[in-house]
Amino acid sequence: MAFAVTLFSSWFRCQESYKDNKGRWALRYTQQDSLWKKMDYNAFLALNGTMKNNPAMQMIWGVTNHRAFDLAAASWMVFLFIIYLVRNPRNEDRAEIVQFGIYMTVTLLLVIAISELTIHFQRLSPTQTAGLRERAVLLTDLKDRVTWKVKIGSNNSFPDDHATVLLFIGSYIIYRLRSWYGAAAALGIAFFALPRLAGGGHWLSDIVAGSLPFYLFFFPLCMFRPIRERALAGLKIIFCSVQSRMNRSCG
Repeated sequence: MAFAVTLFSSWFRCQESYKDNKGRWALRYTQQDSLWKKMDYNAFLALNGTMKNNPAMQMIWGVTNHRAFDLAAASWMVFLFIIYLVRNPRNEDRAEIVQFGIYMTVTLLLVIAISELTIHFQRLSPTQTAGLRERAVLLTDLKDRVTWKVKIGSNNSFPDDHATVLLFIGSYIIYRLRSWYGAAAALGIAFFALPRLAGGGHWLSDIVAGSLPFYLFFFPLCMFRPIRERALAGLKIIFCSVQSRMNRSCG
């Protein structure tokens, strides 16, 4: 947790506040160069630069920056969970697996709400930033290839909610399912987080200084044994009660 606070603080010290064109307080880098600023600019230009004169990469980043691709990320994690539930390789009580899935979902919704209330800042994404927008390949300009609606910019990019969700779900799966399911979830976290960086919807620091510290602070709390076991015990009581009522109605 101390590392999470240190990571966020080191980034925050490089920011200055200002009022955007709608009169809202927002953050941007100070005029002085910093390691965070160099990392953000270089990461965006490197990933976005893969589209220059490269129709294949333009199509790949175009498809993966479609809003529906967010559903693909969630579907991948759900798919892994369902496959594990059906195959049940360790011969576990399937009810307990489902209960963990519910615990995972409820805590995820809770931490997203906390994130919205605590560390969300108005911040222009790379494609909305003067000096970078002119140097970038904008997916919206590739109308001959990318004919669908894509997300390439944001006025409140910090933190990356998409990456936050991936970190939490992926870590739950790695912890609970293990084996190749965990490896597939870890690969999914990296794969599904990259498109928004290449398209310019988010900075790398939106993840490294935003989503990651938030995850490092709250995920251990979600997995804190007394909290987790009490929550799962409560879910088990509910499951048994529902199952008992269903058995009586069938009888």
